[in-house]
Amino acid sequence: MEIPKKDDKNQRLGVTFHRTFPLNRPAIIQILRTSSAKKEAKKVSRIEFTENTTLGSIYLESMPRWGWGSGLLTFEKSLTAFGKYSCEYDSLLDQPGTQWLMHYHLSAPHGPGPTFWHEAVTRLFYAGNIFTAEELAETIGNFIWQTENRILAKRSVQSTATIFLGTYLKPDGLNKIRLLEATESGRYRVCEPNPAPIWAIACALVDYWQANYPGRLGIGLDMLSESPFIKLFLIGQSRLMEVLQAMQEAGYVEIHRTAPPYQVVLVRQDTEGLLNKLYGTD
Repeated sequence: MEIPKKDDKNQRLGVTFHRTFPLNRPAIIQILRTSSAKKEAKKVSRIEFTENTTLGSIYLESMPRWGWGSGLLTFEKSLTAFGKYSCEYDSLLDQPGTQWLMHYHLSAPHGPGPTFWHEAVTRLFYAGNIFTAEELAETIGNFIWQTENRILAKRSVQSTATIFLGTYLKPDGLNKIRLLEATESGRYRVCEPNPAPIWAIACALVDYWQANYPGRLGIGLDMLSESPFIKLFLIGQSRLMEVLQAMQEAGYVEIHRTAPPYQVVLVRQDTEGLLNKLYGTD
């Protein structure tokens, strides 16, 4: 399939990783519980998932990939810090903060989600935008052509567009954050979503910073406020400042605004303190 090799430093999902199944939280929960029960920090095998879940053979291929792409699992299928907290404190993956973080990891420009996901979200997801499934499929197909110099089969593109839509529309997907709704005319409207919790955005920001500004303790506030990051959460500069101020109070960043250009300094690079706040365990 399109899963990268183990030694690939840019490990991320391929275009048809989903095997025609959208993200399904109940199925992913079974995967997480199996990974959580493993004592050794070793890769969970296909046999272990088969023996400890009720999932069919295709689900056993696609759902661990969804778990990885949404930031809950590592490439080796062990729980990430986010996966551990959500598994323990949001066992149904039902809280908006959990679903916003899953959306973020799928959509982040550096992965682990597929490259087209970031393109589709940043191009189409702004409040009030209405688009068709055909326009989404065209966005995906054109992006793959421009970045990988290959033409996907029409059936694969259409299937992938359907999976993308289903992930945000289906009750078992990420519909708790209300990013999309279907219209009576068969189109899709980007909603004014329920705002992402501050601590979910903060967790995502630490991850985004480490991936996109590696080795930099400080960056310009303007650089951050104009980055694709805020598009992933459909927020503006005022909400970003609320997040940064909360992070400063929690000891994660320092904001220097005595004279332009204003700077933000990352003080802590772990996310566990932020996850504690997100799930109310601090």
